[in-house]
Amino acid sequence: MLIIFFSSLPSLVLAVAINDLYSATVEVPDQNRKHRQQGFSLALAQVLIKTTGAKDIAAQPGVSDALSQASNYMVKYAYLPRPAIVEPIESDGVPIEQNTPLSVQFAKAAIDDLMRKLDLPIWPANRPELLIWVVEQTASGYRFVDEADLPPELASTFKSRGQPFQLPLYDLNDQLALNALAAWSLNEQQLGDAAKRYGADSWLVLRYSEVSSGAVRGSWYLAGRSGKLAGEGTVLNTLESDSESAFLSRSIDQVVDRLAEQMAYFADAEANLFRVVVENINSFAAFSELNHFLSGLEIVNGVKVRSIEGDTIILDLAMEGESRVLLRALNKESRLSRVTQLDNDSTTELTSVAGPRTDTAAYFRWQAAR
Repeated sequence: MLIIFFSSLPSLVLAVAINDLYSATVEVPDQNRKHRQQGFSLALAQVLIKTTGAKDIAAQPGVSDALSQASNYMVKYAYLPRPAIVEPIESDGVPIEQNTPLSVQFAKAAIDDLMRKLDLPIWPANRPELLIWVVEQTASGYRFVDEADLPPELASTFKSRGQPFQLPLYDLNDQLALNALAAWSLNEQQLGDAAKRYGADSWLVLRYSEVSSGAVRGSWYLAGRSGKLAGEGTVLNTLESDSESAFLSRSIDQVVDRLAEQMAYFADAEANLFRVVVENINSFAAFSELNHFLSGLEIVNGVKVRSIEGDTIILDLAMEGESRVLLRALNKESRLSRVTQLDNDSTTELTSVAGPRTDTAAYFRWQAAR
């Protein structure tokens, strides 16, 4: 099985830095110490889901112990005002007391150290923003579901997983570029053309309809420029849920699981690494193409991004076999042009991030396909 690791993507075009990865807001019954400590644990679990990309992270070895000591990783907390309600919620005529929102901020360094100590996956904060079309099939045809009609679970699920997204404007320009039937039909050409307006390299189609049983059946389609998303091909998955909101939440969880699996990395590097430095990686599409090529080499069983500065990327390739075999494969690739030395500015920046330049590294310039 090919294992792909990524460490830091700060300079990729269309990547969005998530600012609230290390904070979470949970609800607690009241402000007593016991419930506050329980709230800290719940908040830490939510933060680890966002920083690792793994929804089931609490089941990993050692995590439960960390959750029980969540206050050790905390910077600050605050109780927030309860949301206003129009009508009191009752059970058997007895008013139900509202929970109190508890906002918790954790220390980035402490959480990062915890993930490394427990050998958890690390999902970098710079993540490609997904452009999303939501399409519903009704008795009268197909329609886009705009923001006003979307269940709040769509945005809340993305937020809880730490994945940025954007919705189309659905204005005249969008209507001319892509209609609901074309989106439902997963017309790759029209989807790609419509995505250009938003500068999106990656997009998601969520399509569904209500069946006779009252359940909601649909599928999600994840794709990107040139048919590739972070080195993977397009993905289509079908599922059925009890409601529209449940379908959207489950679909988004599956999509984010897919993205995180591709983009997360583990702090401990594989043995037998070969370092490659590639310049002219100036877009997410270029990065995807490079990663797709490297991942497809039989001699390579892992790719780890060490650092990115400007348009220059440093990768460590975990390989099985001799380095000369790998070099031969790299030299044969028409999109890679071998260079003997990077410019001085790039070399200085890379040295400060990735350590001293070594004679064993291979240097290339990426040539976009014509």
